[in-house]
This record gives sequence, C-alpha cells and structure tokens, in this order.
Amino acid sequence: MTPTTKSQSRKNAWRIFNFQSVASMAVIVAAVFPAMLLDDRSLALASVLAAAAVVLGLSLFSSTRLMRLIEGCHDKIATLTTHDDLTGLPNRRWFFDRLDEEVDRAGRYGNALSMIMIDIDHFKDVNNSFGHPLGDLALAEVARLIAANVRTSDIVARYGGEEFVVLLPETTAERASRAAEKLRIVVEVNDISLEGPEVKVTISCGVAEIGALPKAGKARDSFILAADKALTRAKENGRNQVIEFTA
Repeated sequence: MTPTTKSQSRKNAWRIFNFQSVASMAVIVAAVFPAMLLDDRSLALASVLAAAAVVLGLSLFSSTRLMRLIEGCHDKIATLTTHDDLTGLPNRRWFFDRLDEEVDRAGRYGNALSMIMIDIDHFKDVNNSFGHPLGDLALAEVARLIAANVRTSDIVARYGGEEFVVLLPETTAERASRAAEKLRIVVEVNDISLEGPEVKVTISCGVAEIGALPKAGKARDSFILAADKALTRAKENGRNQVIEFTA
C-alpha cells in the first residue's frame, strides 16, 4: 500500500472514531441532564435507556464503516501483491500460480494449452531516446493493447521488464499463433503518443503448445522454456514477428 493510501485510510479511520466519540458524548449529555431534572423516575429511566440505544446504534454504524474500510485496505493490499503497479496486469508470481493450475488441468483432461511470450522490440532504445518516464507510458500502453485484444478466458500477465505472457486455455499452437499475429499487428499500427512525440513500437512473439513438447522434465518448466526459445528465435530472425516452437 502506498504512503498516500495509508494516510488516507488513517484519516478515514480517525474520522469514524471521532464521529462516534462526539456523537455518543452528545447523546449521553443530552440524556443525563433531563434525567437529573425530571422528578418522574420512569421518565428519567426511559431517557437513559433511549440514550443507551442511540449510542449502541452509533457504535454499530461506526463499526460497520470501519469494517468496510479495513476490507477495502485488505483488497488493495491483495491487489498490490498480485498485480504490477505500472501496467495494472497480474505479475509473474500470480501468473505462475495460474500456470500451474492450467497445466494440471490440461494434463488431467487432455485439453490443448498454448502460451505466447511477448517482448517489446528495442525497448532500451525507447528509454534512451525519450527517457524512462515516457518509456513507462509506452510499456503501459502496450500492456493495455495486449489485454484489450485477447479473449476473456485468456490469462495476461507482465512477465518481467518489457516482457509479457499470454496463456491460452483450450487453444492449439496454430490458433495461438494467429492470436499472436493479431497482437503484433495491433501494436505495430498503433502509434504511441508520449505527451508529444509519437513512438513506433513493435513486438516479437514466441508461441508454444504444451502438447507438442517432449515429455522429459517438468511440464511447466518445459512449457516456459519452449515459448522462450521461440521468442529468442523471433528476435534473432529480425524481430517484429511470430515464431512457433518446434521440437
């Protein structure tokens, strides 16, 4: 949680506490004075009981508000733990958890499962030419384009640096390659305007299908290695292209 978010949450908690304290004291004072002045003990007792009921209601209201605040903070912490702050995409740790689940499901039911590993071409040149702040904007825009042009069932994450990964359940390598080519074209034709200058950004993609891999070794590790090898070939062949892994 960022310092700004912490400060805002702390302020909200103090507002709730102060509201409950002041309101409760006001109700108690408003009930005590009439009780002291009334000669009728039944009316005095009714006044005190009414005040107690109001104070209890205020306590319940404030407690509910405070619990919602705490739950909101927990949700933000969970999001920061599993998502990348710059792009808003899930991070590598979250991706590996989902990858294990999908690899296990594919092995159990015999479903197809493919992966696209993506690298922004010559991203260091973008940083060197325009500076890291504008490079971060380009990175976030590429992430947005990738996330907006895959299926809702596909899993997109930032793998690290300028690399992204897309996991495609129930998808063959052929279909995954077509999806990767679509992403490549979308990024290529969308000029990224970085507060003035327009930057041409392209991506290279490596595609692998888990069913086409050698059976030796751990399935998850072999899967990632295959997609990474295909990506390396795409970069060695000139970048801005899609390469499918072949055993």
